[in-house]
Amino acid sequence: MKRSRLAVVVGWILLPATPWAHPGHEGDPDTSSGQAANLPAPQVSLTTEGEYRVIKANGLPNHAIGPFPGPGCPNPISAQNYTFRVPLHPKTNATFTPLRMQAIGVALNGVPFDPGTAEYWKNDRTSGWHVEAIGSKANLGLDRNNAHVQPSGAYHYHGIPTGLLTNLASAETPKLIGYAADGFPIYAQTSGDASGYRLKSGSRPGGSAGPGGKYDGTYEQDYEFVGGADKLDEANGKVGKTAEYPEGTYYYVATAEYPFYPRKLKGTPDPSFHRGPPGGGPAGGPTQGGESGGRDGKPGKSGPIQRFDKNGDGKISWEEAPPPMQQNFSRHDANGDGFLDSEEVKSLPQPGQGGPSGIPGPISD
Repeated sequence: MKRSRLAVVVGWILLPATPWAHPGHEGDPDTSSGQAANLPAPQVSLTTEGEYRVIKANGLPNHAIGPFPGPGCPNPISAQNYTFRVPLHPKTNATFTPLRMQAIGVALNGVPFDPGTAEYWKNDRTSGWHVEAIGSKANLGLDRNNAHVQPSGAYHYHGIPTGLLTNLASAETPKLIGYAADGFPIYAQTSGDASGYRLKSGSRPGGSAGPGGKYDGTYEQDYEFVGGADKLDEANGKVGKTAEYPEGTYYYVATAEYPFYPRKLKGTPDPSFHRGPPGGGPAGGPTQGGESGGRDGKPGKSGPIQRFDKNGDGKISWEEAPPPMQQNFSRHDANGDGFLDSEEVKSLPQPGQGGPSGIPGPISD
């Protein structure tokens, strides 16, 4: 097994103001060591195992963080147990793969990139109006690294990771900052990179149809893709040559403007990025990104949710599913949120039917 490791800067530094800061964050508290003394040292390893790059980390960043818990984010940061896997030689698909409620990738320091939120208009997931973490009027407690903490204690980036960029020793441009779930690299924005998205003109529908008001970036649905020859594609990506890929590759760009990180991928995301509930996740670790669970569902008396829902949240995560169900998990996960709820499990074969798409019978927990 070929192994390569990333040197991690252990310790916490005070970050100065940075041009990567987003509008609306000028008044944030200065990033500081805060509770660093109460946390273990950051740990991350990148190894090559066969045809895959494996990233193992405790999810603690190698830079200063904001005060957590703090205004807008009541959650304290804690060490995680991440194991992510991405292909060394990813392939592009003919169509983009939309992502919902999961980490889209992982930084070189082992912190997930997770641009989505759990907030919706009127707290209604079915409303179709998904609140943005950056540019929104909602205070979600982002620090100067454009990051905050989930209820599981997982620190994650919603925008350009300023502290990570400060600590990167590479003088190359663009700077490699991590890998997407499909294996393609993610680079920090340069002057030649411009998002293909823009704010819609006019106003949102009001009343029961929407929140009303001007399209101002509060919601994901405030934006539309217009593209252009000099713009990044729908996944915030492009093809180009970099120091790490001198022959050229498709890669994603972390931008200071929407969508910040890709909301869809050009390749196929590895299942290790499927979000599991607290206590789940690959390698027995905590949540693998994402702000909260998918749609709620009531477990039946003896159905698959009752049998495989180990944490009692009323749905089945990829990690909770038995191997036969995992093989075709995405086929049954109709809304793509990384869970099978009470409606989606109805598409599973009944016990005794067998077959590769669901539950062979009988199966013990």
